[in-house]
Amino acid sequence: MGHLLQRRLPVLVAACVPLMSACYEYQPIETTAPAGQVVELEISDPGRVGLAPRFGPGLERIIGKLVSQQANDLTVNVLSVRHIDGQDTPWAGEAVNVDRGFVGTVKGRKLSTGKTVAVSVAAVTVLYFTLGRSIIGGGKDPRDPVEPIDPPQMTRIPLGIRIRIP
Repeated sequence: MGHLLQRRLPVLVAACVPLMSACYEYQPIETTAPAGQVVELEISDPGRVGLAPRFGPGLERIIGKLVSQQANDLTVNVLSVRHIDGQDTPWAGEAVNVDRGFVGTVKGRKLSTGKTVAVSVAAVTVLYFTLGRSIIGGGKDPRDPVEPIDPPQMTRIPLGIRIRIP
């Protein structure tokens, strides 16, 4: 059991990590967001043009931790950006000032109860069917090796001497 668990556990953990991000969703923020909150900035059409020298053409959204917000701009430690072609690019948390006129909507990351429950149920089901069988057993005993019906009638010795065994 230990060997099977050692082989499967890293694969299961690696498979579950991307699912954990499914537990969050971004919702529009009505008031100002607190510093340190992870936010998603949806970029407007003028923002795509204005931010192109910094982020490249076709910027759709910026995800990062809010550092500060003033009347005219937001300072964000950028974690990733997404372009309109669907390409996501990770960033290392570099602080960037974004003009508020370039932002269509500011969304805050919130825990989604429904998604969290669904991911938890799916993870428990996967663990039950993969690890449960190795702990409890698969339900079948291995077959006994098949014995030959008739044993050999003679044994050959390399010296050329034959001995018959009745």
